[in-house]
Amino acid sequence: MVQRYVAALIICMILSMTLGCSKQVAKEEARLYSMQAYEEGSREARNAGRGRNGRLLEDLQAAFSQEHIRLTNETFTEDDIGNLTYQYRINNDASQFITVYIYQSPEARRKGMDEIYGAQEGDVNVGGGHNLIYSDKETSIVYTSTGDKTDNYYSLFKKIAPQLLNEHDGRAGS
Repeated sequence: MVQRYVAALIICMILSMTLGCSKQVAKEEARLYSMQAYEEGSREARNAGRGRNGRLLEDLQAAFSQEHIRLTNETFTEDDIGNLTYQYRINNDASQFITVYIYQSPEARRKGMDEIYGAQEGDVNVGGGHNLIYSDKETSIVYTSTGDKTDNYYSLFKKIAPQLLNEHDGRAGS
């Protein structure tokens, strides 16, 4: 009788653990399908990148905020060798945006900017957009404007970008 009781107790414990695990697995699956896991992963990746580059990015947003201009729709990407790209729309306008490139070395930055824009610095017209590029050491900051609203923030960007690169000595991580 005692053996049956112990066996039943063990079976109940195993079933309750299995049921608990099943609920956890179901919860995790629901998170995956609701894009919550993707959003959390993106946030973690962005925060991981911000650990090294956070001050530059925060100062960029603050500089525009002081002019009553919001940088919105932040995206973050990292390539297979660790070069980072952050992109923001200006005031939620898809035709006006700022891209911050942080490369592993000045040489990688020069090569990358040449591949993307055909130049490392200055005014460049590529792919129907007008780009203003400021670079120093591993970092490039690019203002891109397209369509009818070309250059809405050109003068402001010309003031902010070189100042940021100078303050951060061209290194996002400093």
